[in-house]
Amino acid sequence: MRKPKENVTLRVSRRELATILAALRFHQDENLQGGCEIQDQSVREIATDCGRWKPLTFEEVNDLCERMNLSEDAVDWRNCRHQWQETPGPTTGCGAEYWFRCRRCGATRYRCVEQDGSSSEEIHPPDEEADAPPVTRQGPGPKKNDMPSKRKGTSP
Repeated sequence: MRKPKENVTLRVSRRELATILAALRFHQDENLQGGCEIQDQSVREIATDCGRWKPLTFEEVNDLCERMNLSEDAVDWRNCRHQWQETPGPTTGCGAEYWFRCRRCGATRYRCVEQDGSSSEEIHPPDEEADAPPVTRQGPGPKKNDMPSKRKGTSP
């Protein structure tokens, strides 16, 4: 069985985009102000795809709206001057793991720091089915200001 895509490409008109942004901002104001639990059951089912996904947080909806507003100005993820923001991600159980999402292009950066101080990094394109494989870099441990100091990995 084929794995469903996690990323979706959708072409919309400017008018449709305005409506989507308005709906997201309304959802943000009405359902996400009080925390992470969406009270309205029908909205929660839509936002989680009937429990399949964790709902976006207030900040994640804000970032999504910003990305959508910048979509015409978006650059190829390989040439983007990334604005990384820490985000939750799955854990593999090896070393300290850090996940970041670019606020400009939607690419994902994964960094793993081993106990010996070595590290590896992967940058994944925003579209899961992109032609190019992830960019992988290996090198010495992280720079002190490059990542949070206490994060040991999170689950979605």
